[in-house]
Amino acid sequence: MSNFFYNDGTEEIKEELLDGKAKEWAESFLKPKWPPRGSGMKNPKLTSAQLRKFHREVKELEERVKGLENPQTEFTRIRPIVKMLKSKVAYACPSNGVERKVPEEFRKYIEDMVDNVVDAKDFLAFALCFEAVVGYFYGQGGR
Repeated sequence: MSNFFYNDGTEEIKEELLDGKAKEWAESFLKPKWPPRGSGMKNPKLTSAQLRKFHREVKELEERVKGLENPQTEFTRIRPIVKMLKSKVAYACPSNGVERKVPEEFRKYIEDMVDNVVDAKDFLAFALCFEAVVGYFYGQGGR
């Protein structure tokens, strides 16, 4: 069963992903807690430019998924491109802490979400959740 939906057999997205959790994620991108003080590693706040870059990619993929004649069977052609989001966020957040463009918290968010995408409905739920995060990011003063 997907982490995006309630486990009651319905296809209802978990409301907390679009509300409380989305707000928490946005806050963590604006006020990263990692790394520990004194470690010498950098962990920048997420900039609106970086957020828009990833959000634009997700929105483009969402349009491709919505354009599929039979999303549940044809999604296998798009899933590898969705999984590529993980490599793109890894590039923007190298593990050595140097030249980071996005905070560790954002890398973890993208990786966790993408790991939970199995089919088209999962991806569409992730896209909706990401949209909520973007709204909270800007609502909390993200620039």
